[in-house]
Amino acid sequence: MNSEKRLISAGRAAAIAVLLALLPALSCNWGVPDYTLTVVVEEGVTGTPATGEHKYQELTLVSLDYSPVNPQHTVEAILNNQLKIPAKGTFTMYGDQYELVARLVDIRGDWTITLAYSDTSVTAPEPFTISLQGPDLLSGTFTDSRPEGYYGTWSAINDVLTIAYSNWDFYLLIGGVYDLGGSAGTFTGGGLSGTWTAVRTTSSTIR
Repeated sequence: MNSEKRLISAGRAAAIAVLLALLPALSCNWGVPDYTLTVVVEEGVTGTPATGEHKYQELTLVSLDYSPVNPQHTVEAILNNQLKIPAKGTFTMYGDQYELVARLVDIRGDWTITLAYSDTSVTAPEPFTISLQGPDLLSGTFTDSRPEGYYGTWSAINDVLTIAYSNWDFYLLIGGVYDLGGSAGTFTGGGLSGTWTAVRTTSSTIR
């Protein structure tokens, strides 16, 4: 009888030892891989995830919450050096070795502009290029590629982009700083109005 009790006790001890050995693996969702997200938060931006390497399990919904130190600036997040995503939002970890850069939006550089008039009887000019220049991210001057020598000023404050021509029928183009290169803005000029889109043709002056 005593030998049977000893066998039962030994069996229980062995079972407990096996369970204790398995607990770390069970707590890590055995079979679900951990993926690495490398984050770079550039100067002028604050928020989370912070700069460094972070581990997330596959299919984790990662939350982003970045803001500019100067509230007049606009922030964007770049995923894997190609996909622009909102600085406040989420994305899903579908694979390993993700890279995320949170940075201030810099619109300086060359953009091809296309106008579309609300009055469809008006013929829009062929797409043309403007070159945005300036000492900082918030404002500057621009030149127009057309032979008429058009020029003016621009500002990019609180995510509102304003392009004001100085010598072309008071043309004024309004749009979003973050959305530049995406959705359309609106314009007025010469007693007319419509929408406009922009496509970047060169990188900015500092990237």
